[in-house]
Amino acid sequence: MRVETTVNAGVFEAKLIDQMMFSDHRAFRALLKEISQSGAKKCIFNLARLTSIDSSGLGMFMVALDEARKGRWTLTIKSPQGHVKSLLVLGRFDKLLTIEA
Repeated sequence: MRVETTVNAGVFEAKLIDQMMFSDHRAFRALLKEISQSGAKKCIFNLARLTSIDSSGLGMFMVALDEARKGRWTLTIKSPQGHVKSLLVLGRFDKLLTIEA
């Protein structure tokens, strides 16, 4: 997984690129720490360029939701595509997270 981040007007956006797999767990934890330390009140995970995700990657979104609640920031999943979108729907993540087309 590659990540490109921006912070603008209290919104932290992380563009997740390529694949999100178990091996990305440490990098994702570091990203969550960066989000918390930024002081942002909203985080957007932009998945437009994420081509694949495994069950561990899906689980990382649940960890992120927990961190968002603890840190009092909101979490939005934006622009999931193809396989990634299908897994989010199948896993009913739309019932737990805000997902924008």
